[in-house]
Amino acid sequence: MIGSALGAGSTRHAICYVGESLDDFAERKAQAILCESGQAEPCNTCRSCIKVQNKSHPDLLWVREYKVKEVREVVATSAMRPNDGEFKVYIFTNADTMRVECQNALLKFTEEPPDYVRIIFTAASPDRFLDTIKSRFVFINADNAGDDTNVVPQELTDIVNDFITALKNNNELKAASALSRIKNRDELGRVLELISGKLHGAVPATQNYVEAQKFLLDCIDDLIFNPNIALTCTYVTAGMCEKLKITR
Repeated sequence: MIGSALGAGSTRHAICYVGESLDDFAERKAQAILCESGQAEPCNTCRSCIKVQNKSHPDLLWVREYKVKEVREVVATSAMRPNDGEFKVYIFTNADTMRVECQNALLKFTEEPPDYVRIIFTAASPDRFLDTIKSRFVFINADNAGDDTNVVPQELTDIVNDFITALKNNNELKAASALSRIKNRDELGRVLELISGKLHGAVPATQNYVEAQKFLLDCIDDLIFNPNIALTCTYVTAGMCEKLKITR
C-alpha cells in the first residue's frame, strides 16, 4: 500500500528502504515528500524540488555517520519546525551500520516524532537492527519500489476526483457515494493516499485541510485492522466532513 510518500502509522513517518547504494533513491523519495505539488512523484520544477536538487533544502537533513553524541544532536533538531513547508525529512544512510547505543538513542525519535517529521532509513539488510527499531519502521525492498507502484488505475483517479469535488461542494452524500465504488482494502488505502496528496497540495492550505489530512493518515493506519470496507468508507466520509467543517 505504501508506494508514494511516507504513509501511515509506522509507515506514516518512518520507512527503511533495503538495498545497495540508495542515496539517490532516498533523495528522490524525500524530494517527493517536500515537493509543493503534493503528488506521489516530485515535479522537479517547484522551489522545493530545485532546492533538493541543489543540495540546499533546509528541511532535508542527511545523517551519514553514527556516534551517540551526533545522533542525539540530530534528534534535538526535530524540535524545530520546518523552514519552508509542512515537513522535515531525515535520511539516515546505511543505517544498519549504526551501533546498538546509536539505535537506542533513536528509539523515542522513531516512535513518536513530531507530526511534521518524516524519517527515511537505507540499509543493506534489516537483520542488523534492534527489534525495537524494526517495530517502528516499514521495510521496503528498493528494487520493488519502482515507478509501477505509482501507476494509478483510472477508476481510482475518478473516485478521488469525485470525492474531492463532492467535498468542495459540501455534498457529503456524493462524497460517500464516490468512496462506495471502492472494491477492496488495498484500493481504499491507495485512494486515501491520493486524497491526502490532494489535500497536501490544497491552496490555500487552511488549518481545516491540514487537520483533514492528518485524519486521513490515521484512517490508513486503521485499514489493516478493519476488514469492513463499507464501514470504513462511511467513517472516512463523516470524519472528513467534520474536519473540513462541512454541513449538508
